Amino acid sequence: MRALLVVVVAAVVAIFVLARLTSSPSAKPVAVRSSTTTLVPRRSATTTTTVPAATTTSTTVPATTTTTLAPSSVTVAVLNGYTTAHGALFFQKQLAAKGYDTRAPANALTDTNKTSLVFYTSPAYRANALAIAADLSLPASSVVAPTTANDTMVPAYYLSGTDIILMIGADISTRVPANYTG
Repeated sequence: MRALLVVVVAAVVAIFVLARLTSSPSAKPVAVRSSTTTLVPRRSATTTTTVPAATTTSTTVPATTTTTLAPSSVTVAVLNGYTTAHGALFFQKQLAAKGYDTRAPANALTDTNKTSLVFYTSPAYRANALAIAADLSLPASSVVAPTTANDTMVPAYYLSGTDIILMIGADISTRVPANYTG
């Protein structure tokens, strides 16, 4: 009987303390350690076992979101940056089939690019650029914002009039079928 009274009093105190903490205007997450009392009957005696409860801590992390725009609202230029004939056309058709608003394929200013790059001309298009890179099995590191150090092979008019520019390099130009003409 006395053990039951101790359990009830402990529960009331815990409820009061928790209610007080959560009603405070500057309440912060706190770690709470409590214990649970369990009565185990025996033949001739009663044993009380106290088991500590787990400590709980809560942390709130602000959510970050990226929004992929509808492909039909994103203009994409595909530039052949390697010597594979019709490489830009091959990949332009793949992106058009996924619903992107593609421009006519063209050549980059150089045709010796070893790695492909996916340029996004505004942060609003970064998620779509990442999606294109993933579809082409390109690493996320190939998705970049254009700078004077990395966009020398891209004709300037694409940088101001296109949302995303896919520059085909040697790394994926091997996917273009031999004698491909579109």
